[in-house]
Amino acid sequence: MALGAAAAGGRRELPRRRGEPPLSAGYRAVQWSPGKRVYDGALLGILGLYFAVFLGVTAVVRPEITAETALIRAFGTAALLLLHVVLVIGPLARLDRRCLPLLWNRRHLGVTMFLCALAHGMFALFQFHFLGTEAPLVSLLAGNPRYGSVAQFPFQTLGALALAILFLMAATSHDFWLANLTAPVWKSLHMTVYVAYALVVAHVLLGALQDERAPALTALLAAGVVIVVGLHLAAAARERRLDRTRRELGAEGFVDVGPAAAIPEKRARVVALGGERVAVFRYDGKISAVSNVCQHQNGPLGEGKIVAGCITCPWHGYQYRPEDGASPPPFTERVPTFRVRVLDGRVLVDPRPLPAGTPVAPARLAAGTPAAVDREAFFVGYLPLPAALSGLLRRAVAILALVAAGVAGIAAAEQRPLGAGSYDFGAPTDIEGLLRVEPVPSLWRSLSEANPAGAAASGLGPIEVVPLVGPGKRAPAPQILALAGHTVRARGRWIRRGPEKLFEIERAALLENDPRAEAATRDEVLRVRLGRVALRGEIVDLKCWLGVMKPGDAKSHAACAILCLRGGTPAGLVVRDGSGDAAVFWLVGTDGRSLGRDLLDLVAEPVVVTGELLRLDGRAFLVTDRAHVRALDEARAPAS
Repeated sequence: MALGAAAAGGRRELPRRRGEPPLSAGYRAVQWSPGKRVYDGALLGILGLYFAVFLGVTAVVRPEITAETALIRAFGTAALLLLHVVLVIGPLARLDRRCLPLLWNRRHLGVTMFLCALAHGMFALFQFHFLGTEAPLVSLLAGNPRYGSVAQFPFQTLGALALAILFLMAATSHDFWLANLTAPVWKSLHMTVYVAYALVVAHVLLGALQDERAPALTALLAAGVVIVVGLHLAAAARERRLDRTRRELGAEGFVDVGPAAAIPEKRARVVALGGERVAVFRYDGKISAVSNVCQHQNGPLGEGKIVAGCITCPWHGYQYRPEDGASPPPFTERVPTFRVRVLDGRVLVDPRPLPAGTPVAPARLAAGTPAAVDREAFFVGYLPLPAALSGLLRRAVAILALVAAGVAGIAAAEQRPLGAGSYDFGAPTDIEGLLRVEPVPSLWRSLSEANPAGAAASGLGPIEVVPLVGPGKRAPAPQILALAGHTVRARGRWIRRGPEKLFEIERAALLENDPRAEAATRDEVLRVRLGRVALRGEIVDLKCWLGVMKPGDAKSHAACAILCLRGGTPAGLVVRDGSGDAAVFWLVGTDGRSLGRDLLDLVAEPVVVTGELLRLDGRAFLVTDRAHVRALDEARAPAS
C-alpha cells in the first residue's frame, strides 16, 4: 500500500525486489520527489508572478498606497484566488480524469493558500489592531460589536474564523494526522473547507467590496463563486446519475453489471449496488470486486489501476489486493469485498458486501475474452507522467499563470484612490510652543522664525496651532499633558495631508510659562464663530486619516479607528462633495474636549452631525455632543 508514500505521506520506504513499487511503513518528514518539485515550482512561479503584477500595478496606478496596505491586499487576494483553485480541482477531476494529476499534491496548494491567508491576517492584525489600549485579539473580536447591522457587520471576525479553519486543515494535512484521527474524522475536518469558503466570501462582500465598490472586483468574485458552485453541481449531477442506476436482482441475489469485454485490462468499471459503489476489476483473466472507497481519503479505487498485482488508488497511490481487499503487509487497511461470477461473458456481482478484508475467489474469464481498450492515461505522483497528460498540464499551468496575472492586474488597478497623506519616518523633529489641551492637545506656536517660543508666550505674531497625538494609537502621554499651559520643546514626527497636519509627540521639555499666552490664545478661539451647521459625513480618527495609515477611512479601517479613538486620538468628520473631494472637521465636545471616545459605535458609518462651527488657524472645528451625532438612517426617520 501507499506506493511512493515517502513522497506522498511521509512514510519510510521498505526494501523491495527489482520491479516492485516502493512500499513504506513509518512516518518521517515529507520528502520532495521530482514530481513534487515540479508541482511546487510551478505553484511558486505562478504565485511569484501574481505578486509581481499586483505590487507593480499598485506602484504605478496607486503610488499613494503604503507598502503595508499593498502587502495586505496582495496576500489576501492571492489566498482567495488559491482557495478557488483548491476548490475546483476536485470537481474537475470528477468530470475529467485527465485532471487527476492536479489532485496529487493539492495539499501543498492548500498549505500555500493558508500561508498567504495567514500573512494577510497577520499584516492586517498588526496594522489595524496593534499599538492600542487593548490586546490585538480583543480588539479584533470585540472592537466592533455591531453584529446586528449588515452594513456595519464586523467582517474581520469572519476572516478570523475562516483562518482558524484553514489553520486546522493545514496543521493536519500530513498523513500522520490522517492515520491518528482516522479517515472519517479527518475527512469531516477537511470538508469544513466549504465553511471556510463561505466565511471568506462573506468577509470580502461585507468588507473590501463595500470599501472599493469596483464593479470589476465584484464581477471577479461573482465569477469565482459561480465557477466553484457550478463545477460542484455538475460533478454532483454526474455522480448522481451513476448512483441512481437501477439493476434487477438475478438468481441467488446476484446483479448483472455488464459484459466483461467492456472492462479494460487491469482497470475497473464502477457500478452502484444497494446504495454503495463497487469497483469491478479485470486482471490476468480474472474478475474481482471491492468497495470503491479508499480508506486513505475516500478516493475512487475504481478509477485506479492494478499495478504490481495491487489495486492502486489514483489519488495518493494506496494499494489493496483485489482478491481480499487487504493492503499488503505491513499495512492493515482493508476494504469490503464482493462475490462475483461470470456467466456467458457477463459479470454478476452479489450486492451484499463482505466484511473488509474477506478473501473471495476471483471469477475466471473464458480464454480469449476480449478486453476494452484502455484509453485513459493513469497517473499517480510517484510514477512518470504519461505523455498524454504532460501537454495538458503544461497548458493548465499556462492558463493558471495567465489567470493569476489577469486577476492581479485587475485587483490592483481597481483599488480606489487614497489620500496623499504622509508620515515622517525619518529623524525626529523638535518644535517649540505653548502646550494646550483644548479643544484638542496641541502646541500653539508663533510663526516668527526669530523667536518662536517668545512670540508664542507673548501672544505676538500669527499663531500656528499644531494638534498633538502620541505614538501608536494613543493620545500624548499623561506626563506630557501635565505640562499644559507651559511653553515646551517637543520632539516627534510630522503627519501631513494637504494643509492639515499633526505632530506625533514622543517627549516634551519645559521651557517657560506665561499666563498671557493662555489668555491670548483663548481669546482667539472664542472670537472665530461661524454659526450652527448640519453636516453629513463619516467619522474617522484623524491620525490615520491624515497620513499614518492608508486607507484611513471606510469600513476596512473601522476597527483601527475605534482603537485609535478609544486611545485618545482626535476624531474628525470627513465630508465629501459630489465630485468625491473631502473636507475634514475636527469634532470637539461642548466641554472643550475631543469627542472621539463617545462616537465609537458610529465609526465608518454615514452620520449627520449638528453643531457650532469654529475656525482656528484655518482649521475647522465642529463643537457638538453625542446627542447631535446620529446615524444617517436614524436622522432620516420621521419623528414619532
